[in-house]
Amino acid sequence: MRIHWWQPLINIMEIDINQKEISIGDKYQIFIDGSQTYSATRQLFQLLPEINLFSFESERPRMKINKLFSWPNAKYNITRWDNNILEFRTKSFWKYQYQCQCGTDFYEIYGHLGRKFSIFKNDIQIAWWDKKAVSWFAGDNYKIIAENNCDKDLVISFCIIIDNFYNDNHDGNMVNFDFGNLGFNLKKFDHDWQPKS
Repeated sequence: MRIHWWQPLINIMEIDINQKEISIGDKYQIFIDGSQTYSATRQLFQLLPEINLFSFESERPRMKINKLFSWPNAKYNITRWDNNILEFRTKSFWKYQYQCQCGTDFYEIYGHLGRKFSIFKNDIQIAWWDKKAVSWFAGDNYKIIAENNCDKDLVISFCIIIDNFYNDNHDGNMVNFDFGNLGFNLKKFDHDWQPKS
């Protein structure tokens, strides 16, 4: 059964990530169900990007995202608020497949044709996102649809990592176009996905 946007979606959370590339570093404004709940900032003067994710409740980062050198693959470490370090790694560069182990939970992130990505936790889909095709003033915009009980910090971090990995340099253009993945993908996007009750 396909979800229609006018139907009540009590098990679904909507996350909007609005990124802005400015001269003093990338900044992200993050809204959950219409309320700004998080922000993220890329640290200045770093050879490899470090991005900190904050909730409005604390000045201490919820997540610290560090890019490691591993061309051409994505290799990032995520340091959680409790100092546990998670490894986000490429499983297949050509098929847009990524993975991250978090305790006993195993996450896989799949890119699809176009600009969509899906997140699976222990082989069960928990979220997906889409990126706007056109961005203004070097800022990308993402809309995530996720289960209400998912790990919001982690889902947001995955999206920011993919944004950083694929779109780290817009060269200051006023308008940018993203046609997304036009090639291989391991898993087809599930248009009928809906969260478990």
